[in-house]
Amino acid sequence: MILALLPASLLGACATIPPTSAEVESCQRMESEMGVGQTHDHNEMKGRGINPMNLSHARCQQILKQ
Repeated sequence: MILALLPASLLGACATIPPTSAEVESCQRMESEMGVGQTHDHNEMKGRGINPMNLSHARCQQILKQ
């Protein structure tokens, strides 16, 4: 149960840390090249943990909203 909540808490912590200029540039590049749409992950849906790519997309979505 605790492991299931860990990724959400880590992602929440990322929201409070201001992005670096390198992160912003990386997210802007990702957005222009492939978009930042949240992809789905069947392993995540089955409770096997969050895909690192999904975490980076979610972080970029947060950064680009600012």
